[in-house]
Amino acid sequence: MPFLFYHHPHMENEIPTETTTTKCLNCGTEFEGNFCPECGQSADTGRFTMRFIFENLLAAFLSRDGGIWFTLRNLFTRPGAMIVEILKGKRRRYFSPFPMLIFALTVYILVFSFTGSRGDFKEIERDLLEVEKSDSIELNLDPGEESVITSSSANHIKRLVGEGFKFYNTYYTAVFMLTLPIFLFVTRVWYGKSNRKRYYRAEYLIAITYSMVMVVLYRCLSSLVYLISHDVSDDMGGFIPIAIIVAFTACFRKMLGFSIAKTVWRSLLALVLYYMILGAIFLAACIALYYIYLKGKMV
Repeated sequence: MPFLFYHHPHMENEIPTETTTTKCLNCGTEFEGNFCPECGQSADTGRFTMRFIFENLLAAFLSRDGGIWFTLRNLFTRPGAMIVEILKGKRRRYFSPFPMLIFALTVYILVFSFTGSRGDFKEIERDLLEVEKSDSIELNLDPGEESVITSSSANHIKRLVGEGFKFYNTYYTAVFMLTLPIFLFVTRVWYGKSNRKRYYRAEYLIAITYSMVMVVLYRCLSSLVYLISHDVSDDMGGFIPIAIIVAFTACFRKMLGFSIAKTVWRSLLALVLYYMILGAIFLAACIALYYIYLKGKMV
């Protein structure tokens, strides 16, 4: 009796499916699907095009899940809650603090340069740098007699201040970033010993960075107002210390569990100490440069 095969009517239509794998261009892993299981990079990663860059820029600004606009909206509507969420691990939805600060500083530099508000700073620089260039210095070096600083020496000090002012405005971003450790020090001094034990330095730095994003954007607003009224813009510039205190209070209050009044008071003390340290560094630099200048004249 011949062996009979049961023939299913759809059997002849079934074709074995071939599984396609993709080699990740980032780590080299062979995988199936849309994303690499090792590094998470997309399977359809291709060459850079203008459309790709434009779409990524729009996504960075407008995304509801980690976009700049989403982070800015939360930073100005619920900053304390946002900081607490980030410290507790809910970070995917928010734009990282340091790229956020660099973005804000970049916007500030562009606005500051193109609104014309930089012209006032350049005028101050010229006033400080355009001083008498007399090189004569009279010094009483006899024991027991006081040294005499001539007008030439005073002019040199004025030029040093002018150069410092020019350096600050030219390299504002670098100076701003380099002073973040000073902000870290003063906030840990004045926000209490118990909070120094609760939070790492890096966690303080996260709140400080988001606070400074708020301050930089306030300065952007001040520069934009310059297009309408120079006087109002100057007045807003005078409120920078208050803007810093408000930003620190908004970002730190919920994190530290302080009342508004206590956070404002501690933030004020921290800001005073910050300016004292910054002033001491600047004064020490001027004294050192002036000492070098005097030694060069006496040789």
